[in-house]
Amino acid sequence: MLGGELAFHFVNVMVMTVLIAPLVLWRYKRAVLAGMQTRGGETLPVAPAQARAAAPADVSPEPALAWEARVRRRVFVAALAALVLPSLLLGAQYLALGSEPISPAVLWMVAGVACSMAVPIFAVLTATSFWRALVLWVALLVSLAAIGVVIAVLQRLAAGKATTLDQANNFVLFFEYAAFTLALPLLLGLVIGARRVRGIAPLAFAGLLVFAIGPLLGLHLTKWLGTTSWAQGWLLSGPGIDAGFVVLALPVGALAWWRLKALARAYEAKRFSDAQLLAHSWWLLFVATRAVELVSVYPGTAPLLQIVGASIVAYALVPFTLSRTLRWAYGGTTRPAPRMLLLLRVFGDTARTESLFDRIASRWQLFGPVTMIAAPDVVARTVDPGDVLRFFTGNLAASFVQSRDDLARRFVELDTAPDGDGRYRVSEFCCRDDTWQATVVALIVRADAVVMDLRGFGAERHGCEFELHELAARLGPGRVVLVVDKSTDRALLEQTAAPAQAGMRVLEVQRGNERETDLAFTALLRAAA
Repeated sequence: MLGGELAFHFVNVMVMTVLIAPLVLWRYKRAVLAGMQTRGGETLPVAPAQARAAAPADVSPEPALAWEARVRRRVFVAALAALVLPSLLLGAQYLALGSEPISPAVLWMVAGVACSMAVPIFAVLTATSFWRALVLWVALLVSLAAIGVVIAVLQRLAAGKATTLDQANNFVLFFEYAAFTLALPLLLGLVIGARRVRGIAPLAFAGLLVFAIGPLLGLHLTKWLGTTSWAQGWLLSGPGIDAGFVVLALPVGALAWWRLKALARAYEAKRFSDAQLLAHSWWLLFVATRAVELVSVYPGTAPLLQIVGASIVAYALVPFTLSRTLRWAYGGTTRPAPRMLLLLRVFGDTARTESLFDRIASRWQLFGPVTMIAAPDVVARTVDPGDVLRFFTGNLAASFVQSRDDLARRFVELDTAPDGDGRYRVSEFCCRDDTWQATVVALIVRADAVVMDLRGFGAERHGCEFELHELAARLGPGRVVLVVDKSTDRALLEQTAAPAQAGMRVLEVQRGNERETDLAFTALLRAAA
């Protein structure tokens, strides 16, 4: 019964995560939009424009791109290496529970499938697209399955037996076991890793996972109270079967809230990044679903203790090993000097803005910090545990720029150091209607390169006109890349900023065109160099 109860409550957590995460994000977007439309008092003055810098020398971006390719390979190796020890532990546990003889081939099959979870971890650490990650995952599984066949052959030879053709079936068995083991974690991982809710879902999952303990423990507490003579009368005349829930609701709720606050504090202290939080959540999903299945198959107190103990150790090892292997991944390379990217865009088209963020800003986090003006169109990508905690406590107003001194303080505190995963953070500035112009000018003068998405730009976009004027007046030639498409009013753009005269590069990027997006990214590397 315990396995079924655990599975039921685990599914409940995922269902509640699917329902709550979009709702929280929607409410958060509305709160940000409401803050943007208010005025706090006196309009912040815009700093006077300085003389434009001379055109920089044309520096090839090829060394930076070569460094990126090398780092991506090393990060993949780091993610794979981080899972080796916990995966072997899970494999050994599988053999011990089944009372089967130690078999290197079976151990490899179980551990290899667990190690393949390195692919989604690598993908989120390097901003790899879903389809590229899927191809890499299949390639890794094929390689691991082929190695499994070799191990089975060597095992047979070591036992003094002749090899047979049927050992090739180990290749098929590997994929059958992978399909059985990875199907549910992959499905649940897609739920909390969906780009639209990625900033909220891991936090909702963490809080609900703790809070879901309440009903399960409450049920068992009520059962136990029902077996005691002193509590039977109270149960029947009082709360009834809800007694356990009533007693445990408040402490378990407090524990869930404490966990969310602890996550927010750890994130602010840079003990983990947003990508690491998602990676740890995915590994937790894999370990937890596997543990629930094993509890159902192997009932009893002794197997339960073994399953829980091994699962806790296997989960806890990954944050420890991953932080150290990532340190190796970046430590063996000569990293380019960090360059700050400012992302500007036409507000309103959420899908277009999120695509630009995923393809350019997320990738840029390997090269330096990213700054931007906050708005509802991109909060799904930039919301972090600190933002969520301020929203839950009704203190979201503290995220908005209030005054000149407040703006200056934010730049002093601007996070320009990489996280433990090697990526820099995205710093978004929440601005009111009377503070955004001063803020965007301050961001422009501090940026090493600027990308401005002008797809959808027209006469009604007065904010973009202001930003274009400031870019032309304050940044030297070659520092700005303008992204356009057929929806851009080219005549108005030429009239507003005269990009060619201002030294701005105009690139056409159609939505979903990876080649054109890569060209824009390369142009930004050249601009920042």
